[in-house]
Amino acid sequence: MDTVTLNRGIGSNIKVSDLPDEAFNEFSNAPFDFENTVCDLWDDTQRVYYHACTANRFSDNYLSFSNQLEKNIKQLGSFCLTKAALERKGISLSKLDSMTVHELICMVSFHYRKAHAALDGVYRDNNCLAMTYLNWEFRWIGLGSRLKATEVKIRKIREGSVNVDSMLEQTETFKGEPRTNADVSVPQSLHVNPNALPIKGSMAREMLCVEKEEERKADLIRKENERRHKLAVRYERELNRDLERSFMPARPFPMLKTDTSLSKREFAQILHEEAKTLSEPKAQAEKRSVPPGMLTEAEVRKKLLDDAVSRNDRDAIQLIPHESPDALGVRWEKYLERAVRKSGPSVSGPPPDVRKALRDKRKKKKK
Repeated sequence: MDTVTLNRGIGSNIKVSDLPDEAFNEFSNAPFDFENTVCDLWDDTQRVYYHACTANRFSDNYLSFSNQLEKNIKQLGSFCLTKAALERKGISLSKLDSMTVHELICMVSFHYRKAHAALDGVYRDNNCLAMTYLNWEFRWIGLGSRLKATEVKIRKIREGSVNVDSMLEQTETFKGEPRTNADVSVPQSLHVNPNALPIKGSMAREMLCVEKEEERKADLIRKENERRHKLAVRYERELNRDLERSFMPARPFPMLKTDTSLSKREFAQILHEEAKTLSEPKAQAEKRSVPPGMLTEAEVRKKLLDDAVSRNDRDAIQLIPHESPDALGVRWEKYLERAVRKSGPSVSGPPPDVRKALRDKRKKKKK
């Protein structure tokens, strides 16, 4: 079989499943030698370089070619050092005459300028800083600097100021060893299944997508837990600060009944009586200088914050800890009205004597 036929690619009109199997010893397994192997890699890199040069600078293909070309050039730079060491020892490597650090730097310089042009074009036309191209500019410049340092070392090798013996130990390993797969027999330990099918690419991609989706969900859950923890810490901090503030008498939150057979007046009277039963003992209230049937400002803020958290009212959660006593009183009135609407028939509020006492206290506080 000639080389041209051997290296023929897959035509667009041929299904992969219709391709025949290849012979077990289709290729030699003799350890690769430096000159021929690097010559192949140098040819392949020039192909990648050509396509990277002709690909549109704004296309995904260009970025993909650039990534591969960078890796190739790094490896070829190391090969240039080995080549110089072998030539210093008097070994001729005529197949690699065109592979030089100068050529590699020319490749790097071309794509540094192309990446810069892409960055400039995106910025001028879209007022957007394309960080990918900016990153590539610095990557190309960094690689070029390393190549220049490599060229300096090569010149020292040629001058004889660098010992090359240790550099050649790896290159000379297994040199001249013959192939061991000349016959076509399959190893007995290998149980070959000729009907085995390769894994489907779509299946592999689906597995990767599922894995990425699970990682994304886990990341969202982690961020939400962190947000709730921060909110709880802030809530606790604000509450502790409020406990140290001065007391503000406020109407207590009653345990409302839902008996709709009562009249409005009767229902209001029940509210008033239940408020008294839920208030603190008189001795404890006097000790705090708070009249019976009243709550402190900190207690009011805590109840309002608990209610806001239960309703997921983020605006209220942020405002309540910093509201003035007057604004807090208005919010507390609305909170009690909502509680009354939920629990029973609409009422006008507590008895007149209780409302009058509340109004008098607010007037005194304003003065």
